[in-house]
Amino acid sequence: MKVLVNKTSRFFYNPAFGLLLIRVAAGLIFLTHGWMKIQNLGQTAMMLSHFGLIAPVAYFISWLEVIGGLALILGVATRFFGFLFGVEMLVATLLVGFGRGVGIELVLALISFGVALTGSGKYSIYKMECAHCGGMLCNGEAGTCTVFGT
Repeated sequence: MKVLVNKTSRFFYNPAFGLLLIRVAAGLIFLTHGWMKIQNLGQTAMMLSHFGLIAPVAYFISWLEVIGGLALILGVATRFFGFLFGVEMLVATLLVGFGRGVGIELVLALISFGVALTGSGKYSIYKMECAHCGGMLCNGEAGTCTVFGT
């Protein structure tokens, strides 16, 4: 039994592909929700005004979700957009409240911060993170990072 469990575990061990699936899932959620908001910008602005937010915030959030969702799917600037989505979803969680239990907003905030902490991973269009120090746009392939001079 132990051999079967180990073989199965090793067969499914692929952190880079797992991160890709998480990025694509989160990106699709943000992309589709952002696209729906853009299709109805007036109604989106009116809805957010009930939470005390001004209309330009609705436009920003709508376009952030479309552009950032695509970026997550493609693996471009994932730490940047992951952080922005995490903050957005934390604010949404605080605005909506916990009256209905742990909502999708909090789950998306945790996923977004997780993506921000891990980066784009192996499968991405343009990997911006240094594999050695985690810095953005760092040239660390040779083992030396230009950001920190190590």
